[in-house]
Amino acid sequence: MQLLRECMRLWFGLKALALSISLVSFLVTITTWQISAGRLHLVVTIVVVLALDLIAAKAWWTLRKRRPSGRNWALIASASGLGPSILFLIRQPGHYPITVFTGGILGLAGLLAFRARGSALLANDPRRSKKAALAGDGTSKIKDYIAQAISMGIIWMAFQLWNRWAASHGLVRPELISYLLQFNAAVLLSTLFHELGHFAAGWASGKILRMFQVGPFRWAVRSGIWKFEFQLRKFYGGGVAMVAPDLRNFRSRKAFLLLGGPIASLLVGAIFMEVTLITAGHAWETYWVLLSTLATLSIAGFIVNLIPLQQGQYSDGAQLYQIVTDGPWARVHLALAMVGSSAVSPLRPRDFDVNVIHRAADSVPFGERGLLLRLYACLHYLDTNQVSQAIASMQEAEALYQRSSFEKPQGVCAEFVFINAFFKHDLAAAEMWWKRIENLGKIDADADYFRAKTALHWLRGERKEALSAWDRGYDLAQKLPSAGTYDFTRSCYARLRNALDARLRLNQPPLEVAAAHALPMVAAQ
Repeated sequence: MQLLRECMRLWFGLKALALSISLVSFLVTITTWQISAGRLHLVVTIVVVLALDLIAAKAWWTLRKRRPSGRNWALIASASGLGPSILFLIRQPGHYPITVFTGGILGLAGLLAFRARGSALLANDPRRSKKAALAGDGTSKIKDYIAQAISMGIIWMAFQLWNRWAASHGLVRPELISYLLQFNAAVLLSTLFHELGHFAAGWASGKILRMFQVGPFRWAVRSGIWKFEFQLRKFYGGGVAMVAPDLRNFRSRKAFLLLGGPIASLLVGAIFMEVTLITAGHAWETYWVLLSTLATLSIAGFIVNLIPLQQGQYSDGAQLYQIVTDGPWARVHLALAMVGSSAVSPLRPRDFDVNVIHRAADSVPFGERGLLLRLYACLHYLDTNQVSQAIASMQEAEALYQRSSFEKPQGVCAEFVFINAFFKHDLAAAEMWWKRIENLGKIDADADYFRAKTALHWLRGERKEALSAWDRGYDLAQKLPSAGTYDFTRSCYARLRNALDARLRLNQPPLEVAAAHALPMVAAQ
């Protein structure tokens, strides 16, 4: 969705520029006219063109400056493009090559992209600020603009050529609703084939699937169980997450997985281009828009995905650059792969190569990855009973939270609650992170959630509530699969139980005494 917003911002700027040029050309031309009865119509035309120009320019400027009003101006600019297109199509059905794409399709895309509150990035919100390029990641602003221009140029030119080809072969243009349905179906199918390419390459290289998303349809492993989510706000885009049980030939396997998506897009684009070219006279000719759009988007996706970009997430091309050059970001990928393998292998946090994690963290001074790398180092230290180092790593991770934006922040907040409560004994910090969990609205009551809740009640001296939370969380932890990361979770429950029982045996001593009994306990239970 972030990529779509950036594309729409570029479109508003180009639209304002084009309208300005058209207005100047129009004013120069009419100086040679004999204006009489058409004067009112002329004035209205000039006013409308000027208004559209100003709206598009205002939307581009406010989005570029990341002002709070950017979202409202983006919605107005999108509607001003969609409305006239619909009126034109009603009056002249079937004539839509340019008006539907530039006005209708992009207008609808803008409404979808900016419909959610807070969808425009704000300068005064550090968690929503534009992510700065990091040294060695292969991306730059100019590459982003080039990729946007290439993708829009390919799609626009292809639409013109396909419509001319359809007219020359006597193919019937679908009505607007049918056109929109076929277009969006093509978007989802092109995404599906691209992600299937990643999956096939990852599976062939021995990786295990953990998440698969196409448009709003998302399947992901949470708490060791596959769960399905429907996310309408993520209609455009997709993703695949796969982990390897070991790190053998890490770079070559990672590069192979990354190439799978673009290669699949190229093959799909070539196949459906051929299918479209022979569609006249066949049973599927009614769906020539679907087929031609699928071919166009797939080829455009092949080209653009190989350009190193950072639009929310790194593109395939950016990650390939990072892996092939074997620079600082290759260490980041290696560290994340090592941690990911603990979800499908016996590898526990205590088995992590913490030096690899630290070197990777040094390359990422902010953002989600920077936070997670420092948190993974913290878990390693907890699992090796190095509490002071663990707390120091956790504090480094906490400091990056305000400049991070997690889709599901509950897991990170739960770790902060648990560590602050059980190891650092900082009630104020633990309650602050717990409040953030409660403010999320939708809470996933998993084993990590109840682990954090148990630790918080324990620190408060609320033994009855702590035991109740422990019982519920322990049952969930026992149902988790047999893997290193889940074994660590179960060991944390063993620590909590020992701390709770110690306070009972010592006849409810002061909190400091109970903490002293909890800290020396070894994580491996």
